[in-house]
Amino acid sequence: MSVGRRIKLLFTVLLLLLLTVFYPFIVYTTNPFISELRTLWIATAMETMTHQWLATAFFPEEMVADVVNARANMFKEQADIESIWGKTETTTVQKAENETNEKDRFYTLFEELDRESCEAFFEAHPNYIEKGYDKVNLDWCEKRDPTGIKTKNGDMVQAINAQKSLIVVRIERETSLGTEYTGNLAIVKDPSRVSLGLCRGMGRREGQRLVDLVDYNDAILGINASGFIDNGEAAEGGTPYGYVKKDGEQLSSVFGSGYKIIGFDAEHRFQIGGTRTAEELVDAVEFGPALILNGEKLTIDTCTSLQPRTAIGQTEDLTVLMLVINGRNQDDSMGCRAADCRDILWDYGAVQACNLDGGSSTAMVYQGRTINSPTTSTGNPDGRRLPNAFIVK
Repeated sequence: MSVGRRIKLLFTVLLLLLLTVFYPFIVYTTNPFISELRTLWIATAMETMTHQWLATAFFPEEMVADVVNARANMFKEQADIESIWGKTETTTVQKAENETNEKDRFYTLFEELDRESCEAFFEAHPNYIEKGYDKVNLDWCEKRDPTGIKTKNGDMVQAINAQKSLIVVRIERETSLGTEYTGNLAIVKDPSRVSLGLCRGMGRREGQRLVDLVDYNDAILGINASGFIDNGEAAEGGTPYGYVKKDGEQLSSVFGSGYKIIGFDAEHRFQIGGTRTAEELVDAVEFGPALILNGEKLTIDTCTSLQPRTAIGQTEDLTVLMLVINGRNQDDSMGCRAADCRDILWDYGAVQACNLDGGSSTAMVYQGRTINSPTTSTGNPDGRRLPNAFIVK
């Protein structure tokens, strides 16, 4: 038998084994590990616009429907939940203002910083504090070498802007399955700086890529917010999906189906709720699922797909947390589950938090450029065109 015929025979045998042994095992086994991987595969495919065939072509229709329906039921279960805030006695900004020593004021404001590693950086780079701690403006978001400054949670700090009361942190984690993911977390100490920014001509024509949208709104930082009417990668992006409110004016109607109306009220508190909550909000969009409500983690076990994700939350002292996670076709980041975002925000003290639009929309812009790694079919490094964003003025 020739070498060529042997290879063809081997390939045929392997294909038969795959179809008659391995494929039925993967599809029908009740093994917990395989079942989790199978659900993860289906959920990840079905949450995309163009790759749903990766689930529908290989798994029974009923199995795919079970995964999709479980996710829909989770949203329905969240339909009536809403935030309840007590009175916030003192914000971190107010606490810092009471400090007379500028170094103490700096570390009171940025209580998340590990002071020892931060001081080691300033000792090696004294130019950053030569004008005083109140003027620190460190931006290493694009540098390969890490700053060495860590948060108390052990994450690397990429940027500190004392005058704008914010820091940017590099996130590097693993999922429970051992897959890696990366991202960025912006910690904004002054909630009065956070608002909803609209694209130029929202609802009437094409949206803007986040870097342009942030610049158009004269902001220093931004993350994508609500979804939009999507007709594929060529989507114009200017028509939002669901409720939008800006400066107290409603611009778009409610979508519903368990999605939450989320945003900031006149006291700069991040609220999660429905139409009753919407009446109290100044700036709002509609998305979900909610991740943390009133200081309690929510169960979101059916939102299991590995995706690029965006989420926003707020701590008890009104610090705003803005999170983006990279994913899809990236060597160092497969994406994460919604629960992974929830846990990161929880670790940084969030008492209210919600998932935002993700996938190819996920992006974070800081000081005029995109600092995460958006993933789009066109490979545009600034991501897709969007209708709006949560921004830091």
